[in-house]
Amino acid sequence: MSRALAKALTSQWAATLFAAAVSVGLTFVLGRVLGPAVFGQYSYILTLASIFAIFQDGGFTTLIFRETAKAALAPREGRPKLLSLALGHLCLLTGLGLPLVWCFPAADRPSLAAAVGYYALFTAAALVSAQLKGRNNFAAEGVWRAVCRTATALGAGVALLFPGAGTTAVFLGLLLGQAAALATPFGRALRLAPRLTASRDVYGPCAAFLCISAATTIYFRCDVILLRQLTDDPAVVGNYAAAYRLIEGVILLATPLAHIFFRRLRISLNDTAAFRQSFGRMLGVMIALSVAATAGGLLLGPYVLSLAFGDRYAAAIPLLSWLLASLPFILPNYVLTQALVALGRERTYAVATIVAAVVNIALNLLLIPLLAAKGAALATVATEALLCLALARGFVREGFAPKPAA
Repeated sequence: MSRALAKALTSQWAATLFAAAVSVGLTFVLGRVLGPAVFGQYSYILTLASIFAIFQDGGFTTLIFRETAKAALAPREGRPKLLSLALGHLCLLTGLGLPLVWCFPAADRPSLAAAVGYYALFTAAALVSAQLKGRNNFAAEGVWRAVCRTATALGAGVALLFPGAGTTAVFLGLLLGQAAALATPFGRALRLAPRLTASRDVYGPCAAFLCISAATTIYFRCDVILLRQLTDDPAVVGNYAAAYRLIEGVILLATPLAHIFFRRLRISLNDTAAFRQSFGRMLGVMIALSVAATAGGLLLGPYVLSLAFGDRYAAAIPLLSWLLASLPFILPNYVLTQALVALGRERTYAVATIVAAVVNIALNLLLIPLLAAKGAALATVATEALLCLALARGFVREGFAPKPAA
């Protein structure tokens, strides 16, 4: 491992471990303070807002990361910077989305409005991260993520100190914390005039990335929404969300490695041998991590759940065992998807994720009425397995040839 790679990976993992520790700690505090029913409501609102956040992003985060690492878009005279276009899109979608809050039950509107506002600032912070990673400033990006996670956790923690604090107070705390982070020097990158454009070569890949994000978020999050709609006990949602938090923790730890390797794949785009070597090495690492994480989760997961959330979440323990079966597919899928995006074949990725999302919704609708939260877990495993097969098929059919530059 080169010194540059080791430094980037060390800084990214340090930031990820810090952010994960803060996030997990905040989740545990929320779970204990709010209780299973209110925590289930919080998870439900968080899921709804995170789905809308993919439209606020519009695919620009991935496009900025890719084009900053190695530009492929043909120069166009008079075209604004991608970051300005991203901000214009973000402002437009947030302005259009807030009125949609009134379509939901009155009890959910305040929390949902605060969550939409929070995710607008969260998306802005993600744009800064994408630009830093594309420029190989992984150490600075790690510091930036640590600043954001600290500020938002403090905001939510302060909100919980108010008597009778519920989901609305938590989301307002997150919003104010994210605003404070953006007020730091890192936020200077966003001091650009928001712009809009009808440029096809920009919105073409953005549309593909948007479809990917939408489909991925749907099949990652629709289980919580459908559990809320198809079951009578809000605690079922809380138990399932608690179990899934541990799976998300494993994914979070694997993300820095995937991002660093993505940049290497993108740079070696015109060297097929180097690309294949990096791809094979990354796939082997992710498979090994998935096996280790699954075995560790089976051994230590019940203890971690009980210690973190308390005895009220005992029903989450068997759900975790089922959800762990998805890891041998989720982590290798990371490699397959990063390689497709690096090659400029995001349409193949988009089709695969859309099919996976449709299958996931169908399985949840079928299995949740029969098996409740266990059905949602089984749907997750089946969806990840299907996605793995679909992505692998894309490489079998098209090989490692990059798509010609636009």
